Amino acid sequence: MYRMIVLILVTGLLFSTASADVAVEGMSPYFYQYDISNFEEFKDYLFLTSSAIWGWEYPFIIQDGTFGGGYKLDGFVLHAIPSADIDPDTIAAINAGDALTDESHDSEVSSSLSRLPFLTANISLPKGVFFEDDLGVLNVTVFLNITALNETSFDVKKEAALFGYRDGTVIQVPLSGDEEPVPPAVS
Repeated sequence: MYRMIVLILVTGLLFSTASADVAVEGMSPYFYQYDISNFEEFKDYLFLTSSAIWGWEYPFIIQDGTFGGGYKLDGFVLHAIPSADIDPDTIAAINAGDALTDESHDSEVSSSLSRLPFLTANISLPKGVFFEDDLGVLNVTVFLNITALNETSFDVKKEAALFGYRDGTVIQVPLSGDEEPVPPAVS
């Protein structure tokens, strides 16, 4: 019986497959840069992103209306809170956590953020996408517009995407709602 179990385990190890981020030939990852076009209209709010995978473990304060980067298979969760509802020490702690070196500090920040009454946007914001290399895309900026922000709702829509190409061409494509940007072919 013991030999049978060992044989099954060894066979399982020999024929098991590994999974990871596997590069697909002819495709490259592109990280979205997001730009909230009417960010300045909401000076009484603090905007942050959290991770769709890791939650508040890697918060980011949006200071100028733009954010982007990160692990390509993750996504951003966009949050807002009236500035008066958050302690300046919490903001300082978030900013100090950029190096992410002190696990107890990170845990405290994550825990304190999860208890705050944030409003969460009604939109899915992936961190990146894969496009065919032949398209010649260099970068992608997605413009967001806050359509409602009050005590009970935080509504955001994608309004346009700006595609930069390797040959210097820049093309803006209108978007509606929550659709993902698709690069137009350059002739």
